[in-house]
Amino acid sequence: MLATQVSFNPLTSTDPIFLNDPYPVLQKMRAETPVCWSKKNKYWLISRHAEVSAILRDTTFEKQIQTWKHAPNPLIVSILPHIKSISGVSNNWLLNLNPPNHGRVRSLLNKAFTGQVVRDLRPTIEALSDDLIAKIAARSAETNNAPFDLIEDFAIPLPMAVIGHMLGIPPAQEGQLKDWSTKLAAVAGRHTDLKVLIAAGKAVEALTAYLRPAIEERRRAPKDDLLSTLVQAEMDGDRLKTEELVGNCILLLIAGHETTTNLIGNALYSLVRNAEQMAILSAHLRQEEQGSSTPSPLMTSTIAEVLRYESPAQTAPRLATVEVEMAGQTVRPGDMCWLLLGSANRDEQVFADAARFDINRAPSNQMLSFGAGIHRCIGASLAEVELEIALSKLFAWREAFALGGSNSNGHVDFRVPFTLRGPQALWLQ
Repeated sequence: MLATQVSFNPLTSTDPIFLNDPYPVLQKMRAETPVCWSKKNKYWLISRHAEVSAILRDTTFEKQIQTWKHAPNPLIVSILPHIKSISGVSNNWLLNLNPPNHGRVRSLLNKAFTGQVVRDLRPTIEALSDDLIAKIAARSAETNNAPFDLIEDFAIPLPMAVIGHMLGIPPAQEGQLKDWSTKLAAVAGRHTDLKVLIAAGKAVEALTAYLRPAIEERRRAPKDDLLSTLVQAEMDGDRLKTEELVGNCILLLIAGHETTTNLIGNALYSLVRNAEQMAILSAHLRQEEQGSSTPSPLMTSTIAEVLRYESPAQTAPRLATVEVEMAGQTVRPGDMCWLLLGSANRDEQVFADAARFDINRAPSNQMLSFGAGIHRCIGASLAEVELEIALSKLFAWREAFALGGSNSNGHVDFRVPFTLRGPQALWLQ
């Protein structure tokens, strides 16, 4: 049977109409071409929950490491050294490993992401949130309550400061880390023009040069930070190698910063666009005792609904190793598959009234924003705690928010590329 082909590719689209609201297109894909082949890019696009969920849990679909070989632009010799730099670290990323090495590395990394580690971070995240909100409030008081950009003023600096604290990076260097992270995320998000690849390669080289001596220093004299925990993590006499530490610290920087920034931005975007839901959450939070270490059922369901409704990571790559039939299509060994997580989270066959944002919706293990199976996001609980604290602190400061400034007309532009979804800016008042 001939593969069903698609002319429109969400992964490579720069159309602002699509990026700002991709869900009508994704709904059409689920209904008409849930498994379709991109002839131009030589990979499958899989949009329906049943197939996406099955592949995430199927270990015969492996993680694809050298994803830039599927780039839409031809690569030239002059950038190959930078490609090798990216390859050198991404080959060691946990999310790019297959069994059995995946299990070994994940077991060691898990020691730095235990429930106790995340609980111990709560006071730090709360203090950082308080400090950022105090700065916003002070500026607001000086400017007659002028709008503020949630992304620039809060959603970017909070997770960056948390990651910096975890890795023992001085606050003065967080700006440089943000720059490196942004350049790397552009590649992780499939934005693969040549300038982006060169910039990402240089960022990897700079990060590697920064992290190697820091790792060696922790080996000689451990500190009270996550980097020391990772360096000292041991199981049956096995420890992470330097290149594994470098690679996964860089992954933590990208995943812990970029996706959490998007998560916070998507949460406030969804709430201000659904004022009745915001009012329910705000009233609940203002009645709830501040400082609780356990989120309420409504906060738990709100976090789950934000993740489902506007997934900060919209895609996940997999490589088929055996032939399989799905939705009437034949996926062959060696075929690249891009799983559309955000589309699966809006599947009407799984989620009732899926296009509706409902913070009272019961959390479901069918939500795929963190992936599923052996590759489920190792930092999921940390991201959830950061969003919980962010929402609690923001609504303790103000009872309600509305779009303001350049977003006062209701229009919000989302980031390019589609794969990492979040507002470019979110001006609130």
